[in-house]
Amino acid sequence: KDSIGNIMARQNYFDILNRMEFDPQRELKNLMDLLEMERNFKSIYYKTSLNSAISDNFLDYPNRSTFTNYSQMIEFVGSNIYNTTEQLFVFSEFLVDIFCNLAEKFTEEESEFIQIIFDNIKRFLELSNHELITLDNGNKIIVEKNVYASEASQIVSETSIEEAIKVLEYNHFSNKGNIQRKKEILIALANYLEPFRRELKDILKVNNQKVIAFEKLFEMYNNFGLRHNNSNQYHLELADDELEQWYDDIYTSTLFVILSMDESRILSKLKTLREE
Repeated sequence: KDSIGNIMARQNYFDILNRMEFDPQRELKNLMDLLEMERNFKSIYYKTSLNSAISDNFLDYPNRSTFTNYSQMIEFVGSNIYNTTEQLFVFSEFLVDIFCNLAEKFTEEESEFIQIIFDNIKRFLELSNHELITLDNGNKIIVEKNVYASEASQIVSETSIEEAIKVLEYNHFSNKGNIQRKKEILIALANYLEPFRRELKDILKVNNQKVIAFEKLFEMYNNFGLRHNNSNQYHLELADDELEQWYDDIYTSTLFVILSMDESRILSKLKTLREE
């Protein structure tokens, strides 16, 4: 009986894999190991690595700035970044950019091995609740997954791809503590919503009363240094960390309004259908 119970309680291989947690140190080492792994990429007579392939073609990389070799740029990318997770994400963005821009420079065998690296990146992004998105300029960046942001971005994309991307970009890991960039994104989203303001006042109602969240959202846009700069601003005495928290709250409220816009249109369509 005990042995049967032990068998039933034993974790199988797939249980263990599914319980694996995100470990940035491990994932950074795995990427480095894959890049340094020697394979028969170019000839059956000698082995080489992806690091060597990148180095051989580095001068053709359009985003190398003034760097003349791959190792210099790796050192620069990793310098002054002391958070291991951020090191991993920055390095991953760097690799994705190199592989995408130099795609035609790699052999078929190298390209197949590059896919393994992409698979690793995709997997640890899933473990860390992040995803890779493409900006309007073609650059690929890593952002935190946010189901509400993703849905809001999809709605905004129907009228503005540029602003839709900003909805997602707010969650980029480098924007943590970057009040200026968060401010720029919120200003862009406020400007996007402004033309809908009258429409929203009419449609965002509960029991024929205006939804107060919408009114307060524009109050926050106007009084936290986003659209106006006068002595009546609420944030003038706030510390930076407090202001950033307010910006995050304003961002959340913005998502709510965008989703509410879509919900109101759905309900309007339902009402029209019922009346037919």
